[in-house]
Amino acid sequence: MEKERHEEIRLTDGESEGAEDENIPDVATCQKLVEQFAGLTNTDEALAQFYLQDREWDLERSVNAFFEDKAESDSKVLQDIGSPEVKITFDSKLASAVKEGLVTEEAPKNFAFMTWNLDGLDEKNLKKRTKAVARTIEKEKPDIVFLQEVVPHTCHYLEDLLPQYLFLMGDTDDYFTATLLQRTTVHFDGQTVVPFANTSMGRNLLCVEAHIGDLKLHLYNSHLESTAEFASQRVAQLKLAFGKVKDSPAEVTTIFAGDLNLRDKEVVEAGLPPGVVDVWEACGKRPECTWTWDTTRNTNKEFPGRFKPRMRFDRVYLRAPASSSIPTALPRHFGLVGLEKVTNTQSFPSDHWGILVHFEVGVQEARGRAIMPSTNGPSTSFQTAAMKRKRQH
Repeated sequence: MEKERHEEIRLTDGESEGAEDENIPDVATCQKLVEQFAGLTNTDEALAQFYLQDREWDLERSVNAFFEDKAESDSKVLQDIGSPEVKITFDSKLASAVKEGLVTEEAPKNFAFMTWNLDGLDEKNLKKRTKAVARTIEKEKPDIVFLQEVVPHTCHYLEDLLPQYLFLMGDTDDYFTATLLQRTTVHFDGQTVVPFANTSMGRNLLCVEAHIGDLKLHLYNSHLESTAEFASQRVAQLKLAFGKVKDSPAEVTTIFAGDLNLRDKEVVEAGLPPGVVDVWEACGKRPECTWTWDTTRNTNKEFPGRFKPRMRFDRVYLRAPASSSIPTALPRHFGLVGLEKVTNTQSFPSDHWGILVHFEVGVQEARGRAIMPSTNGPSTSFQTAAMKRKRQH
């Protein structure tokens, strides 16, 4: 339909074929634009040529048209099958940055990962808190973000604030999980949602397939059943998730994370699969990063009396490929975010601290040797061409 519409326009606009030819760049420029379009949209060169040719080889117009068409198509499909949504947002500045060579198209050698429960069910200062989360994401530039307890109106707000990310949703009603992929570094390959049959809180496992260069990723984002009373349901959900991690293809690096509401004894009961590591432990068990839900420091939730609970509810688990020669994610730094109160409020961005992990893309020198803490500081994968040149010199 799109092609027919544009052919009709060309047949009736009175322009000669020669005039159209004048707007076509040289072969080398065309090929570069095709590759840039394919990289930004995670599509093939044939589709890139179709969109570019119909828009006089204007990269920004072509990319925006692609995402507009895709959003309309996805919306129709989702209405038919009732599946969780893939949210398409795009910042036209990205196309301009790529075209001007300000953003490198090389696969990064490092990437950053964040997971954070946003406490969207608490309406106190919710918009300000959500904006603070977006500012933290913009500052840290994580390539992959896992969010939990997202609610519809904060989801739409985050989409507007963070157009550089592809939003993948575990649901669209009440509260849900969301996985964000930075468009310039992470390529989306697929999405499924695995429901938890025993949940009374609408919980599930959001599974996203993606890749960063040669690094193949399975990304499992979840918010397991809450509170001590639902420990048995939580352990069963954890076993299901660990089973998915264990069954991931041998050549894939798997990250399973989120607000898992875990107690250490529950991990023992569920059984940590062979080859799966707790990234906090792999990065040296820094004591200042132990507690992610800590009412001794975070005052968003008030507890009367002297006892102030603190728990390591939020966790990140990693499974590397079976072969030591296949690229994987090597954890180099584990830290917390969201530790400062939101300006002009008495609230932190959430009642949970967010977790920020920096990974290096590489191969394991020997079984288990590369999964070790690094003395190097964190480094993000988002690089401008100027930054890259500076580092090379």
